Amino acid sequence: MLYRLTVYVGAVQTILALVEGSTPEIVAHQRRPTDTIFDGRRSHGQALADALRDFLRENRVELSETMGVGVGVPGIVSRDGEQVISCPNLHELDGTWLGPDTASELGIPVFVSNNTNLIALGEHSAGIGQGVDDMAVVFVSSGVGSGLILNGSLYQGTDGAAAEIGHTIVVQNGRLCSCGARGCLEMYCSAKALSLVGEELFEPEELSSLNTRFAGARLVIERALAGHSKARQALSESFSYLGIALVNLVNLLNPQLIVLGGDIVFAWPEGVGIAQEVVKRETRPQARPNIRIEVSQLKNYAGVMGGAALVTERLAHSH
Repeated sequence: MLYRLTVYVGAVQTILALVEGSTPEIVAHQRRPTDTIFDGRRSHGQALADALRDFLRENRVELSETMGVGVGVPGIVSRDGEQVISCPNLHELDGTWLGPDTASELGIPVFVSNNTNLIALGEHSAGIGQGVDDMAVVFVSSGVGSGLILNGSLYQGTDGAAAEIGHTIVVQNGRLCSCGARGCLEMYCSAKALSLVGEELFEPEELSSLNTRFAGARLVIERALAGHSKARQALSESFSYLGIALVNLVNLLNPQLIVLGGDIVFAWPEGVGIAQEVVKRETRPQARPNIRIEVSQLKNYAGVMGGAALVTERLAHSH
């Protein structure tokens, strides 16, 4: 049996996985800090190829036993999957030809897409979205990513830049985002956004003691879970902004299902109810009865399943 390799690249952590079968099943996986893969000492294609070779060696699988690699990155990828156009939270990948370069190193097909597109494919093929024709996924982690399945297929838009809900404007002339715009959703609901809140609420010594990139976000959530009123208020406001973005999504596309996930959603489940209430209150009446808003059951492995689905789909279309 041939395996499918998948790589889910996050701004902080990257998941490498080996998937087998049509069911499918994850038979091995590994988490690595992203900066230990793309360390600047080699080209990005060489770096990813080396990480995959090491992963296969550790799991005693030969490269010849794999049929291809599905890679998700946190940014915009050209529609043909050849070039990473922009990664606001991982700028070292901007403009790179990650797929072709990695494929050249490994000698097997490598397919690249936006990582939340992979989550959408994963939820649609192996998760809560099975059998649903029109759905969206929205994952809140370091930033906010989203992916769309419309009429049963992944929707990417003319240039591969569709579903960038994290960069829809929720506050006019608001906080400056890494994309260059002001007032983007992910500057109000994400680890990045909550870190700014944490810096306002807590002493520098408390933040530095955590020794992590988004220390402020982690502290806000920890204190909110312990009952800290200002931290709870900050999270409530954050998820209210998410709700506003979901209202716009529902009114524009009228999906059957929205799947929520990501580290922030999983860490503070109360936020889902807040976003649901905003959607229930603010969407047009015709769209309310049939919209479901659910939390991902695949959690952080939805993107891994989607990477496997991407390999299968692209190989099928190439024949």
